Amino acid sequence: MTWKSKSSGPVRRLWATDAPREPQFATKSLKQGPWALQPKPKREPTTQEIPVLDGALGARERDKLAGLMDQMRFDLGRGHHLEADALLRERLKASRMSLSDGEIDDLIESLRDVDRARRLREEREEREAAEEAEAAASAGPAPAA
Repeated sequence: MTWKSKSSGPVRRLWATDAPREPQFATKSLKQGPWALQPKPKREPTTQEIPVLDGALGARERDKLAGLMDQMRFDLGRGHHLEADALLRERLKASRMSLSDGEIDDLIESLRDVDRARRLREEREEREAAEEAEAAASAGPAPAA
């Protein structure tokens, strides 16, 4: 901001205004005057120092489990390399949740439709079993001793 003087022309103001500073002067600072009395601007955090969602740390066990299952369903639907069993146990341990084996088995079965790694493993096992049965049938009956 400037004001006009009849003798010297436009003069730059030395006190703070509510108007935003011009970008070319944003990095310059005055060593004296009213600017020196201003508090230093707070730094922007370079890392995440607070939870992403407000209340994430105070969630109930039921809400944590629902969020974990949504996350698992998404990851497994995208083709995660782990099966639901290993992934669920890993994430339960990371979130410090303890469930009984029966509850874990029920949750794994509920993820069966999106568990790509499990489906591929079961298809491979069926194919290998069919090949073994075919090989046994083509070898003929075993000789009696």
